Amino acid sequence: MLSVWMMLLLMTSASPASPPGAACPDATAMFAPAAVQEFDAFLQDWRGGLALASLRHPLFDLTRVSGGVAGAVNTIVFSGEAHGAAGEISLVFYSLDGERIYSPPGTVHVARVDDRHRQFRVAAAIPRVLQGRTGVVQVTFSGEKRASYLLKVQF
Repeated sequence: MLSVWMMLLLMTSASPASPPGAACPDATAMFAPAAVQEFDAFLQDWRGGLALASLRHPLFDLTRVSGGVAGAVNTIVFSGEAHGAAGEISLVFYSLDGERIYSPPGTVHVARVDDRHRQFRVAAAIPRVLQGRTGVVQVTFSGEKRASYLLKVQF
């Protein structure tokens, strides 16, 4: 059975830059009871740098994840390459229960890409509630079309 995450991923990959569920308002309610969650990858031991060879999409690829420290804050950094479409690449944190975790302004770096600027890096401070736990990072390309990767990450 498809999970809510997979349904959202499929909806956002196939739809224009409208919010998830806009084309079918009952889609999330219809699949809400799903117990199984599916992810594009489960990332462990990524802080020193980890290649992401299998995360390819026609709009953008994620090629590497690494960690860092900015002051006293742990960060996560994704690198990749877009395939020429203009848009923004951003990331959002979620708990394993699907609850979005608030990231204060200035703690998430958004990358802008187009046909001339294809290489990108997006970075964010890891929320305190996720440190030492497992959570989900959604890396999203938003432009004329939209696509997302859902990554289960051991922080």
